[in-house]
Amino acid sequence: MLALMLAACASVPQQAAAPHPEARLYAADADAMADVDAALARAAVSGKRVALVLGANWCHDSRALAGWLETPRFAALVTERYELVFVDVGMPQTGEGRSLEIARRFGLEELKGTPALLVLVADGRAVNLESAAKWRNAASRSEDAIYDELVALAAPVAALSLPMATASMASSEADATVWISGDGAGCRFALSPEGPWVADVAGLTALPKDPAILLRGSADTPWRCVAAGIFQFQKLGAKVGLASGPAS
Repeated sequence: MLALMLAACASVPQQAAAPHPEARLYAADADAMADVDAALARAAVSGKRVALVLGANWCHDSRALAGWLETPRFAALVTERYELVFVDVGMPQTGEGRSLEIARRFGLEELKGTPALLVLVADGRAVNLESAAKWRNAASRSEDAIYDELVALAAPVAALSLPMATASMASSEADATVWISGDGAGCRFALSPEGPWVADVAGLTALPKDPAILLRGSADTPWRCVAAGIFQFQKLGAKVGLASGPAS
């Protein structure tokens, strides 16, 4: 049974395992979708990309990839270029997967093995769909091969040339404060907590040209709505800062 489980990590020809560290960083009880939304919101602020690792602690290839990402060499790269999220996807190879809607959300319709690694820009676009599922032999790859691919995937996308949001902004620096709320029906924005609320920041009137916008959420504001507000304002050429982040 153990041999079958280990073989199930990948449906690609396996080479002899290279020496590698291991880590068990895939939490089955995590709110995976909220973690992903939070990482996208941070990426919109930091200008980094999101590295979304879809794996499981039972899988030696998943543990190997997680182990490399914890080493000082990889941690330095991640700190500089990525917002990192680990998602436990169970055992999709046997029909016992979990959180697979996250993979589908970003265009990876089927997981035939673990781990997979999706690299996303802040608006949720995957930059490596063709290669995302090819990490199923991570335990057989060399340290340099993994590192070089992550460096290449961290390169900026020319089509997305937006100014970065600042991590924080004082009220005195802002031309306007924009409130954010959201639920299952979508995200909403307003110039005061009483409204009126609009679904797109372009619907907010009376803003100056190229404004400095202070975004303010509440404890109930989803991170995906914070990310949406940052991205929409950046497309309009605004400087964006966060007054406070949502708790969920």
